[in-house]
Amino acid sequence: MKRYWCISTSPENWEICKKNNVWGMDARYYVTLNKFLKEGDQAVVYIHGGKFVAVIEFIGGWFYEEKDIGWTKGKRKYLFPYRIKFKILHEAKNPPSISYSTIEEGNKAKWIKPNLIDDISFIADKGKTWNQYLQVSIIRLTREDFDMIREAIKEASEESISKNS
Repeated sequence: MKRYWCISTSPENWEICKKNNVWGMDARYYVTLNKFLKEGDQAVVYIHGGKFVAVIEFIGGWFYEEKDIGWTKGKRKYLFPYRIKFKILHEAKNPPSISYSTIEEGNKAKWIKPNLIDDISFIADKGKTWNQYLQVSIIRLTREDFDMIREAIKEASEESISKNS
């Protein structure tokens, strides 16, 4: 059974992932990687700062490797030794972004800037603390949320192609 994921990283670490075609995690994600993440699973890639940049498919099984390829955590080097290869299916040149869409006035919600966040369910908090859902390396998505984000990434990829034509 194919599963769908959202993986989250810094813009700098994403560039390293792309260069090496590998996603890495630390020991906290071992059980998820070992029991649930499989070849053929797909993921949308979120980079810190509010952008979905790519759709990937995982290739092969996971492996453990202590080779330093340049990843960082905060300001210091970090291995993320639990790894799995991937291929990019779609990459947005002008990535769709998300941000909070509501604020609280008194005890009532006020919808101030509708965006992609309003169309996905795994982020239940649409207010200013929405990004807490994306502070983990990997989270499972419903097929509906995955499809919604994938389509936004594909549209952003096609827009950039047609603008350059």
